[in-house]
Formats: sequence, structure tokens, C-alpha cells
Amino acid sequence: MAQIQSESQSTSHSMRDFFVPSWPSVILYLLLSGIIIVLLNLGSIIDNLSNHYIGSPDTLKANFSTLFKGFSDSFSSAWNGRLGQVLLWACVGAAAYIAIWLGKNVLNSFENDIIAAHYHHPRDYNRVGYWSSMFSVKIFLAAMILITVGLMFLSITAILPALAALAGSATYDFHPTSSIFYIAACVVSGAILIYLFVALCKLVAHLWKLL
Repeated sequence: MAQIQSESQSTSHSMRDFFVPSWPSVILYLLLSGIIIVLLNLGSIIDNLSNHYIGSPDTLKANFSTLFKGFSDSFSSAWNGRLGQVLLWACVGAAAYIAIWLGKNVLNSFENDIIAAHYHHPRDYNRVGYWSSMFSVKIFLAAMILITVGLMFLSITAILPALAALAGSATYDFHPTSSIFYIAACVVSGAILIYLFVALCKLVAHLWKLL
């Protein structure tokens, strides 16, 4: 027999499911954090491997320089040709379409709010409260978008590189107890950062549905 839940219990479960990640999500965040830290330390890893297993750093650097020059020349010739023009105008068109779509949706939201405000309401209807709630949702959405973009910029430019540098330093000067602790702390911190970004994106998407 299905268990009947009250509205408060249902809301509590919904909030818990919204903000508390599942165990598969936690594992995924930890894996993504570890992969990002490894990628940010890829140069140091290659240098370390070259010193011990691959060859001299000068030889490896020369090989990578030749390979990179070939890729760079191919990419430059393609970018300066028709492919570059197609990609450039595709990005411009996509950005213009997204801007028009966002503006149209915001205008439609205001139009729907104005139409709803002119409906026949009960006597205890509070018009000021209605418009206050409508504007508060839009202001909160704008604030959440700014916070999400700011967190993404700060993570890419400062937090993730700092975590990668700390993990790389702990790996280079390895001590079993302290190094494992620092590496684990960096991976967990990166996972928390990814979780915060995902939670903010979910919150922005939920607020967008309320427009």
C-alpha cells in the first residue's frame, strides 16, 4: 500500500532531492575533479615521465614542438579559410539567437504578468504582493545568473589552478601521510566546487521556469 505523505513532507523530499546529490553523482563529481586536476598538471606529469621513462626533456620538447607546429599550421590555414568564416558567423548567429530568445522570453513573461494582474481576483487579493513576488523572482534569477557566471570564472582562473598546484606539489614532494591527505582534500574540494556549480545551474533553470 502506497504511503500517503503530507504536503510539507513532499516539499521536504523535493528540496532534499534538489540539493542533496545522490551517491552516483558524488562519485561522478569526484571523478571529474580528479580528471581536471590531472589535466591541469599534465605538463608536470609529462616532464616527470620524460625524466624517468620516455627520454630527455630536450628531445621530448623538440618532438612536441614539431607536432604542435604542424597542428598550428594546419589550424591556421583552415581558420583563415572558408572554415574559419563559417565557424565565426555560426558563433555570431548562435549568440544573436540566444540573446533574442532570452529577450523575447523575458518580454513574454512581463506580458503574461500584466495579463494575469487584470484578471478578476478575490477581495483579499493583494496587487502589491503579486507584483513584489513577480519582480523578486526576476531579480533573484538575475542574481543567481551573475553568481553562477562569477563562480565559473573564479573557478577557471583561480580556484581549480590553485587546487591543481597544491596536488601537484604534494605529488612531487611525496610523503605518504601528508601527500595523500592533500591530494584527497584537493579532489574533494574540486568535487564540492563542481557540485556548487551544478546546483546553481539547476536553481537557475528552476527559476527560469517560474518566469
